[in-house]
Amino acid sequence: MTEPYYRDEQVTLHLGDCLDILVTLPDASVDAVITDPPYEIGIAGQAWDSSGIAYSTPMWAECLRVLKPGGHLLAFGAPRTYHRMVCAAEDAGVRVIDQIDWIYTHGKPKGTDLARAIDRRRDDREQVLQVTSWLAAARDAAGWTNKRIDALWGFNGMANLWTTQGKAAIVPTDEQWARLRDALDFDDAEILPLVAELNTRKRTVGEAWGKREVIGTHRTNTARDGGGIYGEFSGDTRITVPHSEQAKQWAGWNTALKPAHDPILLARKSTGYDSLVGGLLRHGVGGLNVAACPASGGGWPANILLGHDCPPGGCLPGCPVRETGAATAFPVFQVESRTPARERIEVDGVRHATPKPLALMRWLVRLVCPPGAAVLDPFAGSGTTLEAAALEDCHAIGVERHEPYARLCQARLEQPRMQSLFGASA
Repeated sequence: MTEPYYRDEQVTLHLGDCLDILVTLPDASVDAVITDPPYEIGIAGQAWDSSGIAYSTPMWAECLRVLKPGGHLLAFGAPRTYHRMVCAAEDAGVRVIDQIDWIYTHGKPKGTDLARAIDRRRDDREQVLQVTSWLAAARDAAGWTNKRIDALWGFNGMANLWTTQGKAAIVPTDEQWARLRDALDFDDAEILPLVAELNTRKRTVGEAWGKREVIGTHRTNTARDGGGIYGEFSGDTRITVPHSEQAKQWAGWNTALKPAHDPILLARKSTGYDSLVGGLLRHGVGGLNVAACPASGGGWPANILLGHDCPPGGCLPGCPVRETGAATAFPVFQVESRTPARERIEVDGVRHATPKPLALMRWLVRLVCPPGAAVLDPFAGSGTTLEAAALEDCHAIGVERHEPYARLCQARLEQPRMQSLFGASA
């Protein structure tokens, strides 16, 4: 096994693929696996979030192997892909205990306003099919085949798109059309103006879009919390009303709800021949520390965790969390929009796109780990779980395959609040 990328008295971080690192860890050597794996939705176009690793049964099997009997697995997921992660972990042999939901108010709707989409839409299909029908007739009149047309460019199948009446029909570019005219020797005086017009209109919006009435503007500003996956921008965005009759019919319709929760898998490794109590006494894991993780009102913690945007002085009158009594029924994490800016570590211009709040991760560590326990995070990211474990008097083993993120972990762990726990790093 290669030397760790970073090590201090409580945290060891490895740089590399988690499958390569996990196989080097001893059996039953960690008390809990607490991790925020890729959601596999290609978030912000990031390749690491569409690798399929969260669906890897062999990867979860390795996590299970290094977990002590009775030890817990906590893993975040996205609502629409969570089930695939859970099935992979369950196929690896973990026992699903529950689903915890982290509820938050900062989610941004990412759907499509259907009325806007209708007004933006340009429907040139009838004219496109007119061109492809004309070109198919010209091909036949010249005694050519689509295969022969493809050979002009070394294409494979493009001629089919230029001559079909199917939904994949497209119009050749002006340059392609000129070459076809020279090769097939056709007279295109009648159809050429339509070809030129359709090429001019490619990738443009429909006429109705420019005719929408502007009734106001709204200010967009995400710079205050570091931008996160949405970037940092601010400016005035026009508020318009539908123009076309079709758009008016679908005013107020969209394709998605506002995201407001992330599910967290709560699973446990079998204790084997031991009972749960026997495994607890033998291995020191298997229970949930409900006394250390109460609801805000002191009651039994629920499988709902609330994160909301109340001000530092406490909830204001009218806050739904306060008015409904939710603040006493559920654990509440008072967080800024997304993860607080002060927790968004940046090194050499790099920030992690999706860090979780430190308070949330500390609560999860506290829930399943007694003091001195060893926590494994095979997807360390910016190191929030590692810091949370250290602050909860636990040891942590992290794995991160992307070196810029490993540097974020190191910077986080070398902050003054961490170093006050155990001095300088080794």
